[in-house]
Amino acid sequence: MDDGHTALLELLDRSGASLFALLTRLTLRQDVAEDLMQELFLKLRSAPDQASIDCWQGYARRVAINLAFDWRRRNRRRRAVPLDEVAEPVSGAGEPLNQAARTEESERILAAVGRLKGISREVFVMHHVQQDSYEDIARQLGKTPHQVRALCFRAMKDVRERLGCDRGSSEEKGVRRVEYE
Repeated sequence: MDDGHTALLELLDRSGASLFALLTRLTLRQDVAEDLMQELFLKLRSAPDQASIDCWQGYARRVAINLAFDWRRRNRRRRAVPLDEVAEPVSGAGEPLNQAARTEESERILAAVGRLKGISREVFVMHHVQQDSYEDIARQLGKTPHQVRALCFRAMKDVRERLGCDRGSSEEKGVRRVEYE
């Protein structure tokens, strides 16, 4: 076994659970996350020029995010899922109607996040889905925490606009400007 395969096996041993959790959060389906986890392994194993990959964890995370959003794009039109294929809820969420509403809202948010491009999507997922700190994200991406905050802010602004949640101007909200003499 060569060094690339050894590094890959060590990565999956060390980070497999967190990659699986990420895929589950992004697809909202455990069964799909299992399939994508296998696809992730195959993509990582067949990555061109494995020796040039400096950070296997970052590369694996980026591939996992892309796989999840590619799956979401392919399955955008297939919203209905047979009841026997629905995965058990990740948390002990109560009432089915509330769970359905949360799932629908999560679907809308993830669809908006899926339209983000490149590093914006990655930073958004790392901070808001994985709940990594700005400092951790900066270290992993080779950026400053300030740059990461700015990227995250712009990504959140884009997501809000796509969802129709932008805050609007002060006048639209009924806020008047007060001038002092």
